[in-house]
Amino acid sequence: MRLPAAVAAAALLAAVSCRTAGPAAVPADPGLTVNALSTVLAARDEAWRPRRFKALFRGEVSSKAGLTVRGYLALFWDGEALLWRASVPLAGSPRSGTVRRSGGEAGELFPGNLAAADLLAVLLGIPEEIPSGEGALVRGGRVELKLPSGDGRTVLVSTPGGVTGLSLPGGVRVELSPGAGVPRRIELKGPEGRALLTLESYGRWPEGEEVPKG
Repeated sequence: MRLPAAVAAAALLAAVSCRTAGPAAVPADPGLTVNALSTVLAARDEAWRPRRFKALFRGEVSSKAGLTVRGYLALFWDGEALLWRASVPLAGSPRSGTVRRSGGEAGELFPGNLAAADLLAVLLGIPEEIPSGEGALVRGGRVELKLPSGDGRTVLVSTPGGVTGLSLPGGVRVELSPGAGVPRRIELKGPEGRALLTLESYGRWPEGEEVPKG
């Protein structure tokens, strides 16, 4: 290959690489980091305060094999445990479960096997764990704050806009549309598939009101 042709090929390759690699990350300045941390702490205090709520999401789950199922997901949160019930065919067996704030197994409600803390972070819209400002990055207009537990856990903060995304272990990415009480929209993508939840209703779960059966 002649030199001019080689240079042109290299330039073309570089241009294609820039288009496909996504936005580059740059270090966040201290002011932006402080604002992002303040946003996360305010959202965390609101989501994890003592409260009882029930919420209904319309759901769609797509497996890596291409199979897509739709249904509804009902949540009941008492501040310490999250009870969930999924309609057929959204979930397989079991179609209900409990995720505890204290930890433990979370089950396979979404594609991929998330830890209990990660599943609660997705459904409440914010992790209980407080992120660190150390090593904060800006990518695509959002500030990335790492969580001390590691394994790729990151909180994504828009300015303005609040907490609009999460990065979780196993290559799982979550996009969030913040709302009052719980996110209005949750989209989770990972190597094993995709899940999309859209909020249908949200309200107080009174003491003594039982979780519907069936």
